[in-house]
Amino acid sequence: MEPQSISSILAPQTTEAAQASNGVLGKDDFLKMLTAQMRYQNPLEPMKDQEFIGQMTQFSSLEQLQNLNETMSTNAQWNMLLSQTINNTMATSLIGKTVTADSSVTAVGSDHVSPISFTTTDFALSGVVSIYDAEGTVVRTFTVSQLQPGEHSLAWNGNDNAGNDLPAGNYGYKVTLSDPQGKAVNAAGFNKGLVTGVDYIDGQAYLLVEGGMIPLASVRTVSGG
Repeated sequence: MEPQSISSILAPQTTEAAQASNGVLGKDDFLKMLTAQMRYQNPLEPMKDQEFIGQMTQFSSLEQLQNLNETMSTNAQWNMLLSQTINNTMATSLIGKTVTADSSVTAVGSDHVSPISFTTTDFALSGVVSIYDAEGTVVRTFTVSQLQPGEHSLAWNGNDNAGNDLPAGNYGYKVTLSDPQGKAVNAAGFNKGLVTGVDYIDGQAYLLVEGGMIPLASVRTVSGG
C-alpha cells in the first residue's frame, strides 16, 4: 500500500482552515497541520529532527506574534479610552476659568455675538475680514486698515451685508491683510472668554465660550478661578 502524500491529506484541512479564518493561517490551524503531518508521515521517511524542530520554532514564533498583536491592540484601545477620560476631566475643570484658544470662529446667540479677534505679525496697511456660514458662503465683510502688530478685536452685531439678522450659531471668519508693499501679512484668529460649560461630540470635549464651541485641544492659555 502506497503511503498517502502529505499534500493530499492536508489539502482539505488547509482549505477549510483558510476559509474559516478568511485566508489567515492562525496558530490553531498551524498546530492542526503539524499534528496531521506527523500522523500521516511516510514511515519509510519519518520527519527528521531538524525539520520537526524548525516547524515547532515557526509555531512558537507565530503564537508569540499573535499574542503580541492582541496585547498591542488591547493596549491601544485602553490608551485611547484613558486619553479621552483625561481630556474630559480636564475640560470640566476649566468651567469658570478664562481661556484663550486658537480658533477662527465667532458665535451668534439670542442676546450676544462674540467678537472677532485675531493677531497680526507685522503692520498691515489694509485688509478684509470675511465671515462665512456653515456652508462656506460669505455673509458679511469688513474692511480694516492701519493695524499695528499684535492683538485686534472687531465688534459684529450678527447681521449680514444687507443688514438682516443671521440665525444663531457658529460662524467662521478669515482675515486677509496686506502691508504697504502689497505683501500678505500673517493673521491668526483666536477666542478669549469665560468657559460656561462643556459639550461632548463624538467623544471629543468642546468648551462653551462666549456662546460658541471651542475644541479643548485649541486652548493655549488659562487664567482666573
